[in-house]
This record gives sequence, structure tokens and C-alpha cells, in this order.
Amino acid sequence: MVSDREKKYLDLRDTYAHLLGKKWTGNRLFGCYEIIRDYYRESLGRELIDFNARKVYAFTDDAIAEEDGYWVYRKDWGLDNGGIDWTDLEKNDILLFRLYVNPLGGGYSAPKGRAPNHGGVYLGDGFMLHHPYGGLSDIEDLYDTGVQAYQISCVGAIRGNTT
Repeated sequence: MVSDREKKYLDLRDTYAHLLGKKWTGNRLFGCYEIIRDYYRESLGRELIDFNARKVYAFTDDAIAEEDGYWVYRKDWGLDNGGIDWTDLEKNDILLFRLYVNPLGGGYSAPKGRAPNHGGVYLGDGFMLHHPYGGLSDIEDLYDTGVQAYQISCVGAIRGNTT
């Protein structure tokens, strides 16, 4: 028997099937931003700036402001301030993470120090569309205990003009 949560996940996979399974496109390309751009273009009809072409490889304050975004949540990058309240988010918010492959900070570090190095689109109800480094674009259930890396590494959420 399929739970309500599993049904929601499967429904999202059907809705966004055209955005799932995309291959990572290169070593230095900001692949997670590309899936965000694809989502905004295809789901919201909004073309986001191509920061990859400018060689902007981190979600900096300047890049966020240039896209007319604002912080809904921002973790003090040097301190643990309790974490994000997922209920404060709205569909289409962009989630930002500071992820590392191992606890010593290797493998998936961010340029410019502690800037977020991964992002995804919040789909509502605890689900996120994203493109993991070197993998295929997918939907994650952020409430799943198997993805605690996302739960503890979320350092921000931005909301922007979705029109």
C-alpha cells in the first residue's frame, strides 16, 4: 500500500518528469543552477541569468540581488542557529546548501570560502528538485532520514519574482 507521502512523491515525479534524469554537464558548470534555470523557464516562464557563462560558481549575495531575489532564511554561516523551518518555505523558493563529500570539507567545496555550493527548487511539502554533483537531476524528500545531509546543510532560502 502506498502512503500519502509516497503518492505525493510519485505525483511530483510525473509532473516534473521532463526535468528528471538530466546528466551533469561538466566539471565546472554549475549543474544545480542549470536545473533551477530549467525549472524556472519551463514551469514559470521566467529566464534566469546565465551565471555559468559569467563564471559565477557560487550563490553570492550579488548574484541573488541581480536576480531580484531576497533571503527568506539565512543561516549564520559560522554558527548553528537552529536550522531551517521547512514550513516557512513556499513552492518555487530556491534552497541553498553548503555541502561537502566528507566531514573534513573535501570534494564538494565552495569557491570563495563558505558560500553555498549547491541549490535546488522547493516543490512544496518538503520536496526539492535538484541536480547533485556528477549525478542525475532528481527529486528529494527532505523529510526522509536518508537525506540528512540536506537537512543539516541548508544555509539559506531565497524567494524571487516568479512572474
